[in-house]
Amino acid sequence: MKGKMQLKVIEGMVEDARKGIVRVLSEVMDELGVGIGDVVAVTGKRTTVARVMPAFPDRCAPGAIQMDGTLRYNAQVSIGEDISLEPATWERAKIVVLAPVLPGWTGEGDHEITHIKTRLLGLAVVPGDRVSVTLFGGREEAFTVEGVTPRGAVVINKDTALRFKGGEAGESRGQRVTYEDIGGLAREVQRVREIIELPLKYPHLFKSLGVEPPKGILLYGPPGTGKTLIARAVASETEAHFIHVNGPEIMHKYYGESEARLRQVFDEARKKSPSIIFLDEIDAMAPRRAEVHGDVEKRVVAQLLALMDGLEARGHVIVIGATNLPDMVDPALRRPGRFDREIAINVPDRRGREEILRIHTRGMSLAPDVSLSRLAAITHGFVGADLAALCREAGMYALRRGLREIPLGSGVLADLRLEVTMRDFLDALTEVEPSATREFAMEIPTATWEDVGGLEEIKARLRALVEWPLRYPELFRHFDLQAPKGILLTGPPGTGKTLVVKALARESQVNFISVNSSLLFSQRWGEAGKNLHEIFRKARQASPCILFFDEIDALVPTRRGGEGANIESRLVSQFLLELDGLEELREVIVLAATNRMDLVDPAVLRPGRFDVILEFPPPGLQERLAILRVHLRRRPLGKDVDLEALANMTEGLVGSDLEAVCKRAALYALREVVEGGKTATEDKEKWCINARHLEQAAREVLAGKIPEEARTENRPLRPGWHAQGSSRDLIKIGR
Repeated sequence: MKGKMQLKVIEGMVEDARKGIVRVLSEVMDELGVGIGDVVAVTGKRTTVARVMPAFPDRCAPGAIQMDGTLRYNAQVSIGEDISLEPATWERAKIVVLAPVLPGWTGEGDHEITHIKTRLLGLAVVPGDRVSVTLFGGREEAFTVEGVTPRGAVVINKDTALRFKGGEAGESRGQRVTYEDIGGLAREVQRVREIIELPLKYPHLFKSLGVEPPKGILLYGPPGTGKTLIARAVASETEAHFIHVNGPEIMHKYYGESEARLRQVFDEARKKSPSIIFLDEIDAMAPRRAEVHGDVEKRVVAQLLALMDGLEARGHVIVIGATNLPDMVDPALRRPGRFDREIAINVPDRRGREEILRIHTRGMSLAPDVSLSRLAAITHGFVGADLAALCREAGMYALRRGLREIPLGSGVLADLRLEVTMRDFLDALTEVEPSATREFAMEIPTATWEDVGGLEEIKARLRALVEWPLRYPELFRHFDLQAPKGILLTGPPGTGKTLVVKALARESQVNFISVNSSLLFSQRWGEAGKNLHEIFRKARQASPCILFFDEIDALVPTRRGGEGANIESRLVSQFLLELDGLEELREVIVLAATNRMDLVDPAVLRPGRFDVILEFPPPGLQERLAILRVHLRRRPLGKDVDLEALANMTEGLVGSDLEAVCKRAALYALREVVEGGKTATEDKEKWCINARHLEQAAREVLAGKIPEEARTENRPLRPGWHAQGSSRDLIKIGR
């Protein structure tokens, strides 16, 4: 064993949280003379022990040590402070006495005690350490190590006897929330720490610089993204007094009570400084005074302004506000000196979702087939609260499966070993909807590229325009390219425009919001424009996202004078503003479809708005053959069916017409089976679609496409065709 080293503390890996692991570079381990899994002593303001593991060079800088929040608490250090690391001597623990941090905890039988011991196996502890265990149901319980036998540093093993004693009645801090409990928000947490931790921990630095420290911070973003969790984590890490105030709790019916309650909160914070006051749902407490009619709200806003920036010094008190609706907060609060900085807590990206899933599954028994990276890729629009609900629901599916295998009352439930499989997570996805798109909830499209017959060139272009920017962003940055902002699909009805969009949304695995243009209109003045703005706002939150407007000619028609033109003009202007305004659309691709491009306002069609216009032509011979194969691939066909002849016979029909031909032929075959009395199982070989069924269906669909005057005057069916009685007599006479 060699000497000790001074290292700087940085955040631990999410996977190492509550496992008693520190990570350093392999060069540091060699210099200390320790190997993987050895016990080391970590000394900050207090000395604790941990198991050492090698760090990844891209995550740990030279001279740094990765420690999770529990170990930082045990060593009494914070991120950015120095500790000394040295090898430690230890023994196998015979007895470990644990006291729950929260009073009133009692073990729920021997199986829970066994579960706790299993979770603590291999953990190195000294008396006074705090340990955390994930219990059944995903809840966490914190314990303090009251004593160990033998004395000194020990490692818990399978022969260790665990003993429990009641928690102290005066203990009220409860389970600590650490930075390792927050996933996907590393940049936001770093900015919050700069504003809050430095003034509370090092006020003398600001005095020596002659700079007044920041006083407040406003966190805003969709519900469930982690605003409250960040505030709790900062309070735990800084050891500051934390006061959580819900906006509606402040409001009282008696005159002056609301302001008095607010003054009490700030007085308590001053007396117990350093303190953090967390004002949750601040939009309910301090709404815009110009838009409220009651005097209570105006007085509360005025009182809050005076307390945050009045004549009386606030002391070492930081105010954190959180809201889902930042525009509803009074503007006087949102200036420097009150809320010095506003930080957006947005919907997590793919990497952030994977971090959050690792946090919520670290106490779960996962089957080997579970791929958290794949789950992160298919959960676009999910916020932290949604992912927590997804893990919980997957656990419920695993529990239901286990209970089906073992009947209740059998007495073996305590020994039931369950694992959460990938199938459980995929089933849970059908139950949990993403918060970012909940208002536009719809089923995930089931169509794939195999369901789209023909259109190979259009499918290839859409893959390049939509999928490639999402899959290869570094290549697009390298070539200084940007994904198209809008793509317009145009062509006759039934050529597959909507089907292609559904397949694209399915294959690209991004959020898909389909907008019914007619539902945007409202009789209320300005309501349509507001609805359109809300749709684009949700799409930005749920990015990467495909926003699809079907029949867009109804939404943005050519602007003209006359009655009703004012409403149309305002809606077209709002659409142009959202598509090409100051607020940039990032990772949001607008798709639109129309069969009347001549009715769409020309301003919408210029490059920079709809950059690409794809025209869907009527299918050619090979495309008709591909479409027929798609619609007949799961249907039994007779030996006399010639699909190439059928494709030749149906010239001029589009995809929807060909689908109708296949469905109608299947119905004729079914009717023939039923009317012929051939419904017995032994007649199954005769249950098939023959050539005569397809010909009859094609003849009827073709006849339905002919104008009435053409039929009565024996005019051609369509350019190049004459009708002479049956589909076999449909003769091509030249174009």
